Amino acid sequence: MARGRIAGSRRPSWRSRNPPATRAEIRRAREAAQRVASELVADGARAVVLAGSWARGDAHRASDIDLWAIGRRTGTRVLSREGFMVTVAFTSPAVERRKFRDPPRVGGSVPGWRIVRLLHDPSGVAARLRAEARRFRWAAIGPACDRWVADEIVRWAEEAIKLVRALAVGSRPTAAVQRNLLADALGFVMAIHRREFWDSENEFWERIGRRVGGRWARAQRAALGVSGAGFEASCRAAPRLYALTAEAVAPCLTREQRKIVDQTLQVIA
Repeated sequence: MARGRIAGSRRPSWRSRNPPATRAEIRRAREAAQRVASELVADGARAVVLAGSWARGDAHRASDIDLWAIGRRTGTRVLSREGFMVTVAFTSPAVERRKFRDPPRVGGSVPGWRIVRLLHDPSGVAARLRAEARRFRWAAIGPACDRWVADEIVRWAEEAIKLVRALAVGSRPTAAVQRNLLADALGFVMAIHRREFWDSENEFWERIGRRVGGRWARAQRAALGVSGAGFEASCRAAPRLYALTAEAVAPCLTREQRKIVDQTLQVIA
């Protein structure tokens, strides 16, 4: 018998630790959100909306309540209310509209606004932002998206080379960090290149892998270490993921950017 373990006992599963919320729990969370919204209004917020999983109705029991308080303040505050962790993002209409035009933020911001529940909005400022999000089309910022993915693939060239160096000198912790950074960042590069939305980062990497598929998805899974490959194989998959992402976004590159990427691919091949 394992030390410290009662015979016949079993560890609770991860699912049992944080199961999907029931309808009653969703209702209770939304009622708690409404009461916190009243606090925020008393503190000067012009409007308050419920966002995230409790607004969508797909929360888990331990999910935090996401509130966006519209006003003049910016920043984030984390509260504890009625057994819930409440994350309050203070923002303004101008900040939110900039997100609708900003490639790295639009993929999460637009779908987030499309599903918000209005808790307090007497002037209609939050309703207007929600309507703008629902009217959004990628074509409005297409050139900006192309410039962003080109800049990102060039920016991450150095990190891919650092990973190759770390493998060469046997620095496994550094290699692991560089592998993880690339596997994380390149998912978002590909998402913006393909004009994909994500309403949450929960399961984002699974979704973008399924959307892209093929060699890119296989390299992504290997680089994330979930394909069963060993440590070095997963580290080698990250430069391959970089190369495949660079191949996909190549039409967006300027001549100088293409030279930088080509030089990088020669090193990491």
